[in-house]
Amino acid sequence: MIWLQKDIKINQINYKNTKMKIDINKIKTTPSNFGFNFCVFGKPSDEIKDWCNHWNLQMIESGPYTNIIVNDEFKVSEAFNEPQTYEYIDGFSPNLNKHLHVGHFSNLIIANAFQKLGLGKKFIAILGDTLDGQVDKGDALNSYLKNCNDFGYKVDEIFYASKMELKNKSLLKDGEGDYVGSKVFDLGDEKLVGIKSSGSTSYFYQDVALASQLDSSTLYLTGFEQDNHFKGLKKLFPKTNHVGLGLVLLDGKKMSSSEGNIIYMKDFIDNLMVLFNGDIKLVYNIIAGQILKSAPHTNKSIDTKLIGNPKLSLGLYLSYTMAHIKSCGVSTQKNTSFYSKELEFNELKSKVNLSPNLLFESLVNHCKKINKLYETHYIKGNEDNIKIFSDLISDLELGMSKLGLFSVDKV
Repeated sequence: MIWLQKDIKINQINYKNTKMKIDINKIKTTPSNFGFNFCVFGKPSDEIKDWCNHWNLQMIESGPYTNIIVNDEFKVSEAFNEPQTYEYIDGFSPNLNKHLHVGHFSNLIIANAFQKLGLGKKFIAILGDTLDGQVDKGDALNSYLKNCNDFGYKVDEIFYASKMELKNKSLLKDGEGDYVGSKVFDLGDEKLVGIKSSGSTSYFYQDVALASQLDSSTLYLTGFEQDNHFKGLKKLFPKTNHVGLGLVLLDGKKMSSSEGNIIYMKDFIDNLMVLFNGDIKLVYNIIAGQILKSAPHTNKSIDTKLIGNPKLSLGLYLSYTMAHIKSCGVSTQKNTSFYSKELEFNELKSKVNLSPNLLFESLVNHCKKINKLYETHYIKGNEDNIKIFSDLISDLELGMSKLGLFSVDKV
């Protein structure tokens, strides 16, 4: 009986120490001019009420909304469900038969943000090497590796399409009717060719072979036009997932070889390097801002007339704000967590929703606050203000690093 009572007390202690968590998408934040707080439309559900009571958060009705006041003790990292961390992410896997263009650069930027946000344990690439093209495959591979190195994107393992082999042959069936002579994957409601009548393998075969080899949770970042391709893969390997990336538009137009408006990645970078004194890190931030301001699945529009405008080019705006405050004698601290609960919240929401743009947008708003504060707070020689701005740009630097952006000292 004594032992039973002791067990009950231990269970009660464990229950009291349990942190109640909810889905971060079940609440919204109040407009920034009201300070950082939460809100829900209408009356909160029982789950939200219990969560507020657990974290000692005050609820106040405000018109059609219920505001939830965030106190100093509230821990964002402890109050919401954790995002999924994939064992593998295939984020930047171009074909080796052509020069990289701005659309490829967009993939690299998004993959880099996913990597720095910690959404995957290992980042891999399956490079297309089955077709001959306008460039030597060895040169294309060297260029690929250099781009990854220049912009801080780490590839843990590289696979080659030509070397992918499916070990479980039972997944393939002899084709019938229109598919006679080929080997197909029977997905029930559809059939997809794996081995063509010529003996060559399809892209789907190569991805099936890779998924079979990895046999773990894997996220693929590729163009949205491949959505059906990866839906088919998910039927065979339920632990795979896909984020379809939107097109990159140039001055509002889709880039097309037939229209002659394809801009190659190297040319685009070189042109900006001339404008910004050869600062490759700043150039990366500028281009990344054009991509990360939008959700991954939406189209991204690059306006070549505005990309160098520090007020309208958001990657440049973040970089300019950091460099400007540093030039006043303010240094950053190498923090691993945010001072700002708002930035911490939007980082977590970006990870849960696989949408780096949410943190990027929050950083833009953070910079607006910094620049507004600078109008009324003199920095040089004022230790109190130096500390305030040091905390602010330390958060900015941390947020930029979590999106794969570089810290800059001058613009």
